[in-house]
Amino acid sequence: MALWTVAIWCFFQFWYPYHFFFQEQNQIFLCSWDYISTYFEKSGGLARLIGDFLTQFYYYLYVGAIILISCLLLIGTLLYKALRNFKVSKAVALILTLAMMTSVAVCHFSTSYRLSSTISIVGWGLLLWLVSLLPCWKKQLAVLALTILPVYLLFGLPEVKKLQGPDLILEKDFAVDCEYYFGNHDEVIHLVESSSQRTDQMIFFYNLVQAQRGELPDHLMKFTPNILGTFYKIGPETPMLTIRNMNELYWALGDMTFTERAAMMTNVFSHDNRNVRMIRRLAECNIVSGDTLAAEKYLRILDKTLIYKRWADNVRLYGKDIYQKKMQMVNRRDTITITDNAHFLMMQLLDTNSDNIVALDYILCSTLLLKDITNFKRDYDRYCIETGKPRLKTLYQEALCIWLAGTDASQEDWEKYIQRAEVFQRFQQYNQQRGSIQFKDTYWYYFDKIKAPEI
Repeated sequence: MALWTVAIWCFFQFWYPYHFFFQEQNQIFLCSWDYISTYFEKSGGLARLIGDFLTQFYYYLYVGAIILISCLLLIGTLLYKALRNFKVSKAVALILTLAMMTSVAVCHFSTSYRLSSTISIVGWGLLLWLVSLLPCWKKQLAVLALTILPVYLLFGLPEVKKLQGPDLILEKDFAVDCEYYFGNHDEVIHLVESSSQRTDQMIFFYNLVQAQRGELPDHLMKFTPNILGTFYKIGPETPMLTIRNMNELYWALGDMTFTERAAMMTNVFSHDNRNVRMIRRLAECNIVSGDTLAAEKYLRILDKTLIYKRWADNVRLYGKDIYQKKMQMVNRRDTITITDNAHFLMMQLLDTNSDNIVALDYILCSTLLLKDITNFKRDYDRYCIETGKPRLKTLYQEALCIWLAGTDASQEDWEKYIQRAEVFQRFQQYNQQRGSIQFKDTYWYYFDKIKAPEI
């Protein structure tokens, strides 16, 4: 039994750890009697209380898998001892015990399966073991009759899940998401570039990292179809994962109001949806926006946690220094807009601060993915030419070649916009071999051969 438990630990720790991190980020446990008392408003309160209390420690490396195998060992030990006390043979007792432990472990493949259900099984296993200690069946039935209701009220019934295999693709999504959340941008790039199967989620965070390094246009043509996140729309049916992605995008862009809108849309403070990641971001957004009173509201929530209290204290004391660069990106034109039109919001950000390279690259790359050369040229003129800060990225130079060729531009215009001789020379070569696979890394090939995303 111990060897089987070690095998389960190895799998969850080394091949499935990010499911733990995802669950921790999507709940919050407050050390407050008012909060704790709400757990006992319906049956199973003790199981949910213990489960949520332990889930907050998934934040730490190794702890998630350790908590899981500890629960499995406890379930296995209680069940095995109870079966032996009921005179079940060692072989049968061991087989049944291993089957139960495996079933519970498999349930944890799903992020919707909460630790509280496993704690519920521990509670019922404890009752079974205690009953098995009694000497005769009459006493066993009497004690069972007296205790079954209190145990139900405390531990409820475990959630019944359809058994399924591990979702390793979703695990990759969580890996990229979590590494980005932890600030490990090099690891995000490594995970995506080394993967043989890339999801939209992975590519989204890959682009987000490259944009913050000022290298989004250098990598935009690396993957097709590409996902920037600027074409997402928020609404009542929008998946929570998409809203989280949008939240990270707009934080990187400098729009501090989107997180507030997303929080209202998803009811982030409902009892079943207290999302610590969103609460942290709300605190940061209000600090960056200069609304210290609003920021304090969220920091006081985090003060009641064991894991994030120190973070809240640090942000409270040094937030202005930590987010000094981010404060320069804030949209000062309109802080109450409710639109989710990314192009409009990025224009506001750039009109406030033309040095916002993240917003600049996202607005230009978004129009290029749509093959909207006209609006690309308009935005490039407004934020690169008129500001005297031309963005001489190869991607943009290639797109400008298309506009110049399509409008029969003068030699003067060609010299004004195309300042990289190698781009012009390669464009001439492309026109002689239009659509050739050897130009697959260029925007010209994308423009001619790849279907633009539908919005």
